Amino acid sequence: MRLRLVFTAALAALALTGCSVQTATIPSESPSVPPATADPAPSLSPSPAAAEVPTVQSYDPARGIDSSGQAWADEKIQAWLDNSGIKSVKGFLGAYKLINSWDSPKPGHLSIHLDDSYRFNQDGSSDHLGGPTDELRIMGRVMFESIGKKSPELESVTFATENKQHSGTYSRARTGADPADREAWAEEKYVQWLDGMNDTYESFCSASIKKIETYRDCIPTDPHAYIDSVSSPAVGELVVTLAPGIWQGNTYDTDSIPGVDFVSGNMMLKINRKAHGPEQVETLTVNVQGTKETSTAHKSDWSQ
Repeated sequence: MRLRLVFTAALAALALTGCSVQTATIPSESPSVPPATADPAPSLSPSPAAAEVPTVQSYDPARGIDSSGQAWADEKIQAWLDNSGIKSVKGFLGAYKLINSWDSPKPGHLSIHLDDSYRFNQDGSSDHLGGPTDELRIMGRVMFESIGKKSPELESVTFATENKQHSGTYSRARTGADPADREAWAEEKYVQWLDGMNDTYESFCSASIKKIETYRDCIPTDPHAYIDSVSSPAVGELVVTLAPGIWQGNTYDTDSIPGVDFVSGNMMLKINRKAHGPEQVETLTVNVQGTKETSTAHKSDWSQ
C-alpha cells in the first residue's frame, strides 16, 4: 500500500490543477546519495500550530551529550565516513568531494564548508532541483539520514561554499516542546511537517513556506494546504483536521487514493524524517470537517 501510494502520488504530481487546468512538474524528493569509492479556502491558520513557523530553538534530548566544538564536529564527520565505508571525505563523489572543512558554530549544529569551485548540478544529476540551495540542503539531508538516528543531539546540517555565496540547511525543526505537553508536542509536529514541505517546495513555489496559506496559494488542489488544526490526544498520536475546499474530488483526492490517505501517509513520512526516535509520530489520523472521511497511518507501515 505504501509503495503504491508513493508512486501514484508522484505520477499525480505531473498534473497540478488550479482555478484553470495547468500542467507542472513537482520537484522530486529523492535525495541523491553520494556514491563512495572503494577508498474557497479557509483563511485561518492551523491551531494550535502558529500561523508562522517559530524560530527553531536549541533542544537536546540527550542532555548529557557534549554537542559542540570541533571535537564533536569531527566525531559526526567520522561517523558519516564509517557509515559510507570510506576513510576520507575525498572518497565521496560529486559535490561531496569538494568538502574542505567543517565545524560546529553552536551546540547541535554542524557546518560543512565546500570549495568555492562548487557549481550547481555539476554532475548533471540534480536537474530536477531549483538551484544550489535545494542541492545543498539535500546534501545535508543525506548526511543527516546517515548519522541522525544515533545522534539525537544533532539539530541541523548546513552545506555552504567557503565564500558563503551558496548554502543550504537541513534541520530537525524542533521547537523545544515538552514531550509531556500534548498541545506543544502537536504544534512541534506541525512545524516539522511545514519545514519539510519548505524543503521540497521552496523553489517550486518561489517562496519560503512559513505559513500554510503560502503553500495553498502555490498548490490549491493539494489537501495538505487545508490543514485547519492539529492535536494530540495521547503520547505518539497526532490528529489532523482538514477544512473542506477545492481539493475535494480534485487531483489529489481520487477513488483510488482519497485525499485523507494521501495526507496521513505523507505527513507521517515528512514528520518522522525529522523527528528523532521517541519524538516521532506513532499514529497519524486525518479527518475532514463536516464529513465521516478519515484515514489513519501507522509508523510501522511508513518506516523508511
